[in-house]
Amino acid sequence: MKRRRLMLSLATLLALPFAALTAMAAMVTYMGLGDLAGNADKIFRGTVLSKEPGTVSAGGSEFSTVVYTLRVDQALKGDFGTEKDAAVFTVTMLGNLKADVSSGNVKPMFTVDVNPDMQVGNDYVLFTTAPSAAGLSTTVGLDQGLFRIFVDATGREMTVNGLNNYGIFDGPVKYDELIAAINALVNQ
Repeated sequence: MKRRRLMLSLATLLALPFAALTAMAAMVTYMGLGDLAGNADKIFRGTVLSKEPGTVSAGGSEFSTVVYTLRVDQALKGDFGTEKDAAVFTVTMLGNLKADVSSGNVKPMFTVDVNPDMQVGNDYVLFTTAPSAAGLSTTVGLDQGLFRIFVDATGREMTVNGLNNYGIFDGPVKYDELIAAINALVNQ
């Protein structure tokens, strides 16, 4: 009897991450570039300057957030202001800072990270939602609206989102091609 109970507990424990991933996949709609651009309040190329923990109050509860400060290197859609502070933009996303295993912090075994994670110093093209009444924002389509910029072996700037550009391009695409496609959609 104990063995059967142990096996059932182990099976349940192993099934939990898969159930969470399945539920997550069912909640995200795959979007094309036109959908991303149409649903974005702002589209820009930015460099992450800082990433800090924060909190926001909503509905009588306190929620953990991650506050990203980005330098706006190229504005493609939206109002970024006209003063000198316009070159800096803040995005507050629901979530916790990802634990750094190398520093001895251990991430809980079962967590579902909804919002994408950006690294300080890295460049991205972001499609961001308008901030909510609580000040929260995210990237449109979660990982779909966050394109990491990197340099390939030939020295070209390339971009890829968290879904390897699924439904938009066939894998990573040249930065200039992504920007041209965005400009064509935004300037219609």
